[in-house]
Amino acid sequence: MHFEGTSAIKAEPSELYGALLDPKQLSGCMPGLQKIETTSQDEFTVVVKAGVSFIRGDFTIRFHVAEKREPSHAKLVGRGTGMGSALDIEATMDIAPQDGGSSMKWAADAKVAGKIASLGQRLLEGQAEKIIRDMFDCIQKRFG
Repeated sequence: MHFEGTSAIKAEPSELYGALLDPKQLSGCMPGLQKIETTSQDEFTVVVKAGVSFIRGDFTIRFHVAEKREPSHAKLVGRGTGMGSALDIEATMDIAPQDGGSSMKWAADAKVAGKIASLGQRLLEGQAEKIIRDMFDCIQKRFG
């Protein structure tokens, strides 16, 4: 599944970049977050409650920052398991100054295998889009 979008955020690029790469700051905007553990400056693990339709449970996802060009670009890669399923995520963000704030262009690719994948792509995409929308709404409110 592929997702992408652009958001205008009322924060300077360096402030936004720092917040988006700090799991503790971002944790308040992660829907379903149960637990977060930072293992190094560029690695963290989250446990999130997620699901589609009648299949619900916890996913443990280990993220690492694969690319960093402060304050304009980052790439995160995550691999997780839960509920008899596996998840691979690759997300990029590009931040540029815009009207006293920032414009953030982002893209994410997710691959799901196992029990959840058997529900069908349309259900998965709908749920993923809701989670992404909720997260970016929270980030915009936090800065503004």
